[in-house]
Amino acid sequence: MKESVFYRATADDPAVLIERLQYVEETMKKILLEIFEKRVGVDIVEQTLGSFNPDQMEFYHLDKPELYQVEVEEIKRRIAKLARKLASRYARRYRKAKHGRIDLRRTISRAMNTGGIPIHLKYRKRIISKPEIVLLCDVSGSVAVFSEFMLQLVYTIQNKFRAVRSFLFIDVVDEVTDYFLRNTVEEAIDEAFARANFAFSGFSDYGRVFAMFVNKYLSTVSPKSTVIILGDARNNGYPDDRKFLEKIRNHVRRVLWFNPQPQEQWDKEDSIMSIYAQYCDQVFECRNLKQLEKAVEAIA
Repeated sequence: MKESVFYRATADDPAVLIERLQYVEETMKKILLEIFEKRVGVDIVEQTLGSFNPDQMEFYHLDKPELYQVEVEEIKRRIAKLARKLASRYARRYRKAKHGRIDLRRTISRAMNTGGIPIHLKYRKRIISKPEIVLLCDVSGSVAVFSEFMLQLVYTIQNKFRAVRSFLFIDVVDEVTDYFLRNTVEEAIDEAFARANFAFSGFSDYGRVFAMFVNKYLSTVSPKSTVIILGDARNNGYPDDRKFLEKIRNHVRRVLWFNPQPQEQWDKEDSIMSIYAQYCDQVFECRNLKQLEKAVEAIA
């Protein structure tokens, strides 16, 4: 039997398969939407869909996940889809690197066989190093749900990174990397939240956490790492100890901060976002999926 073009293309190119599966998913969604509109009417469908838009649902409002089970599960599903999209993008990026830059020395040497005419170009392999990621996740209150979403995202695409290390904190910090190496993402998150030592008083203390991280872990972190801090920078009136975040910044490649709180609330009440922003390469408002997707583009 003749091999189908579809099978041959996807077998050689997993990224193409992922893109085609996404196309099928979107097509099926469109067909089902048209069926519902015919059965119950366009107005009812628009009213129902308008009550929950996963792209715009604010993470900061999910402080009681038990009340938003449907919304949380849908956002998790969309994050899994985002992870597949990112994995596909990384795959294409590495394949494009196969040709690399022209190796002038080898090209000229080979041209000697053709009277000095460079008929055959020789390429110097372009090596793109995979990023190394360190996640520092505030898991207090409503921020915990956002941190869980981000842990799920990075877990799903962690094979695209050279190394991934994850830490949870409220007022103390604990590494949870091992849980994510030996479990499914659901098991890893449950075990990490149940067993890690990330809280003493239960009130966020970023300054103390940065100091503990510097003293206990920073020497083991690669200078090539990108540190991603997930949190709202609400410090409950504790000393900011910014010098320790500065030490982290001076040690690593860069520091990114993903804040799920609306930007207009930064630096109000006990938020000290602008103080810590001075020691970050980029700060992102990550209130919803749409903003998160833009922010994770900066990881690569």
